[in-house]
Amino acid sequence: MKAKSFWVSGFWLVFLLVVAINPLSAQQSQEVTFQVTLAEWYDLYIGTNTVTFTDIAPSVGATPGTVQIAANENPVAVRVFAIMVPASSLNLTVTAAGDFHSTVPASTVSWTVSGSGYQAGSLLAGNAVPVGQWTGSIFHWHEGQLNFSFLRDYVNQEPGTYSITATYTLSKI
Repeated sequence: MKAKSFWVSGFWLVFLLVVAINPLSAQQSQEVTFQVTLAEWYDLYIGTNTVTFTDIAPSVGATPGTVQIAANENPVAVRVFAIMVPASSLNLTVTAAGDFHSTVPASTVSWTVSGSGYQAGSLLAGNAVPVGQWTGSIFHWHEGQLNFSFLRDYVNQEPGTYSITATYTLSKI
């Protein structure tokens, strides 16, 4: 009986030594790398996709010349939003696809602006014209207004109904 008791006691002694040397509650570690890619974001809002001008009759008492005709949609809201690398500049341009007609160039459409960073100008057929530029920040939120006008030339512009398409482009430079 004593031998069996010694064997059981010895078993527990060996078990306790093994657990003390190599505990069952041993820990393992493993590193996990987390990665995120933060994209640049750009958004452009222009309050209308059609700008129209209603012709004005020339004054009967004066020799016809030119007159500025305000757009029916004025003022047009414009909003630029971007999240980008802070050392970059944000640029808004507009490019007219062509002229209205051989007697009515795209440059007859011009605009004045309100809002920080926006620039007044005139359309040019096939050429990008600056509308706004901003620098120095990760987060950009720029609201403004464009007031369009058309330069009516009673002497040189042939009567008719004309349209052109202009593309506004917001980009990082």
